[in-house]
Amino acid sequence: MNDWERLTPARIVCAGDWHGNSFWADRAIRYAAEQGARAILHVGDLGYKFAPNFLARVQRALEDTGLLMGFVPGNHDSYDYLDPREHEHGCTAIALRPNIFYLPRTYRWSWSGVTFLALGGAHSVDRLWRARGEWWERETITLFEAAKAANGGPADVMLCHDVPDGVHIPCIDGNPHGFPDSEIAAAQQHRELLRRVVDVVAPGSLFAGHYHCRLDTTLDDPAHGYRTDVHVLDMDGGQLTENLMVVDLADLPVARGRRL
Repeated sequence: MNDWERLTPARIVCAGDWHGNSFWADRAIRYAAEQGARAILHVGDLGYKFAPNFLARVQRALEDTGLLMGFVPGNHDSYDYLDPREHEHGCTAIALRPNIFYLPRTYRWSWSGVTFLALGGAHSVDRLWRARGEWWERETITLFEAAKAANGGPADVMLCHDVPDGVHIPCIDGNPHGFPDSEIAAAQQHRELLRRVVDVVAPGSLFAGHYHCRLDTTLDDPAHGYRTDVHVLDMDGGQLTENLMVVDLADLPVARGRRL
């Protein structure tokens, strides 16, 4: 058991994309502490290239507040930085700094009787406008990772970057940014793969980011017999209360605990 798994938090904060914004990260961490949280779960697009000055400021804020933070990978987090650490340590909570933990895809843990599944990743619809090193082949969930996650069975909470198919996201209706149709189709395919995992894991709650908007909704699936509360978190630069969500673990619905 590692330091991440030894935590027994009653209250946590879930956080949306920070995009390597050290000023915002500092504010967000201190806000989480003010709310009585003991840990932060970050849904990815945390650090881009994980610059030393960004990690140092995040670490200082975590040390000042006594919090730990764990994050799943987004589509704009450097897999050149993350993959070697996963290859070295395996599928576990990997300490990048004493209080900053990388949570690789398919990693599971339990806090205070609540079970969690990490399954970050998404497709970069803007990749045609970005250089390699700003997007990665590894940014999306693979078929192997999806199967491994599903084979692990139910979990109370899924921590993702993308949002599963079947959840309507109003802020992307009509492709307002004009991304190429081929990239929109690839992103949809990724959402469908994530949904296949959700249908098996049947989490009570799912937290995500990626779309740079705030959304609280429900994914109902009578065919698979579950209902999942879906929380999509906004990005840095807006309102802290849209980027962060305070969560009491005792209030979270359990996996398959809300059968329709």
